[in-house]
Amino acid sequence: MPNYNFADHYKMAGLTPGPEIIQLRQEPFDKLLDNIDISMTLDLTRLYFGFSVPDGTGWFRDAFAETDASFSMIDNERETSVLSACLLSAALVKGDIAASLALLVASAIGHHIPKVFPELIEEAKQKLIVNSINYREHTTPDIDKIKQPIKSTVPTEVDKLIAAPAWPLAGEVINLTSSESLKATKILINQLRSVLLPLVNQVQDLREEVSMLWWCIGGWSRILEQPFSDMKIELSALMAGIDLAHLAENESGPVAAQAILHRIIIKSKKDAIKKISISSAVESLPDGVFQQLKISKNIDQVNDLCPILTALTKVDEIGPGDVWHAAFTKSTRLDVELKFTPVELAMQVFRESLLLAEID
Repeated sequence: MPNYNFADHYKMAGLTPGPEIIQLRQEPFDKLLDNIDISMTLDLTRLYFGFSVPDGTGWFRDAFAETDASFSMIDNERETSVLSACLLSAALVKGDIAASLALLVASAIGHHIPKVFPELIEEAKQKLIVNSINYREHTTPDIDKIKQPIKSTVPTEVDKLIAAPAWPLAGEVINLTSSESLKATKILINQLRSVLLPLVNQVQDLREEVSMLWWCIGGWSRILEQPFSDMKIELSALMAGIDLAHLAENESGPVAAQAILHRIIIKSKKDAIKKISISSAVESLPDGVFQQLKISKNIDQVNDLCPILTALTKVDEIGPGDVWHAAFTKSTRLDVELKFTPVELAMQVFRESLLLAEID
């Protein structure tokens, strides 16, 4: 990957480091980008938004301190956000889906606003769309790739053996037969794989699309086993997002996720335009249903990034009413009365579910 343009990003953030500082940042930046994993992605997202990092930021500071001993994260939050944003942006270019999802869920539909480069959120959204499109652009199966085997030389060698019988020649014929058979089998397997793999991918896509189509037409929650039209708008929006995430076969979900959720939610809903608070949404979940949502225990790793799933978990752990509010606000920095439109709520919990699946 070519050198990242730090100078422009620093300038856009109102920072003016000299060329020597820019040069000192390049090597550790490249090393971090080459070794980025999902844990680092989550921490970079926290640094970008200015959240605290549960396990500390030593790995981040140490990386840049290797080339610049004066590098410090104390009283230098803005540069930390800039470097984190640059790493996340570069990860998006490399096709890192976890980075896209982490940025989108952490923004909470615009309720968390980063201090630098807010346009990175839109970039993450577009990269997610591109990945969803690319996932379905498979190679077209080509049956002509399966070809007739090449003519064997064994019959000619057998004729020689018949004309002049000899044990050494017989051994050579047997070895030749085995070798040709093995080679032909390998060629055939590779040809079949080149045809079958696109077919398998297309079948998986069709299975996902058919499942979502019937789910959308039926308007029936697979988890609660009841029609969305019988639910209050709070529960309908919440369950539509979780249901759709469970139906998704690929890590970024369908391109038309928002349109599908809109269709499900507005169907037979006169109040589909009203805004829904986090508290009313999670407390609309019927008693005894939480376990059916199959929320991974790894939610503890991202309870500061995933507000809706965190709220559901807190209600289950602490109990309904006001008792879970303080724990939720401490984890997410959001108010329980924060409101989303029904489709926004559904998209938020849908993406949170996809991110949690990535962590798992």
